[in-house]
Amino acid sequence: MIDPLELQAWRELFLDLRDCADDVSLDALLLPWVDGHRPLVDELHRIGDADSRLVRVPKSDAYSPLEALYALSRILDVLIAPHQRPVDDPALLNWSTGRPWWTGRLPTTGAYTQFCAALGCRRIVEAAFHPFLHEIVEVLPADDADEPPSLVDEQWPGFFVGSMLLARAGVTVRAGTKWLVPAAAGQSCLYWAWWRRNRQPVDMSHGWGHNSQWYTDFRRDYWADGQLYYNVDAAHRDARQRDDLNPDTARELLRYRHSTAIDHGVDQWVWDTHHVEPAPR
Repeated sequence: MIDPLELQAWRELFLDLRDCADDVSLDALLLPWVDGHRPLVDELHRIGDADSRLVRVPKSDAYSPLEALYALSRILDVLIAPHQRPVDDPALLNWSTGRPWWTGRLPTTGAYTQFCAALGCRRIVEAAFHPFLHEIVEVLPADDADEPPSLVDEQWPGFFVGSMLLARAGVTVRAGTKWLVPAAAGQSCLYWAWWRRNRQPVDMSHGWGHNSQWYTDFRRDYWADGQLYYNVDAAHRDARQRDDLNPDTARELLRYRHSTAIDHGVDQWVWDTHHVEPAPR
């Protein structure tokens, strides 16, 4: 078991990227960090193993593995940012400070794939759109309202660690309005996200203080045994869905992480929803 103090190295890497001096390349920090923290990379792969979905990750007063992976998810949010077209909208700013969520410099566009490769991640290569695998960046309306979503372009790749989803691919899709309405699916808030340059993020760390924000857990999703497992830790803690959230809406926000046809807003309690469904063939 990794010492909690060692787990904080993920958080420290994020802060190092944010505070990197102007004469230091952000990319240059990443690969040496991976080489110097192999036990943490091994722990990442242990949690990514398919059978780990069956086990509740220990949570204590000390820094936990899921909190460490949440810090990793923030690093990935920064690394995919160069692939996003920035949107000038005050709603995208940190609502507690009025400043951008990310106040550091941006890495190069190649830093993301190089970092994930160094971590030993597996790239998502499925050619058909699925919300488990793909984050919708833009929706092109199809002439036929009944046309299901199909992939048009990929803005950034997605990755697995073992059977665990680490990051979805950012994509442009084409779809009829009975499936996806462009304004809702492409512009509504994105749950379980710390920062995006192109849409409003919502995660459990927002609004908390300097230290408290880091006690947020990473959401674990797995593709295993022909099934897709969404938010397995909500199932482990036997979380109950709130009565004020329609079950269909809850499943939509869980699967897509955003609205699809009607914008459900930024204040839905999505965190306790979990779901299992057959994986695409």
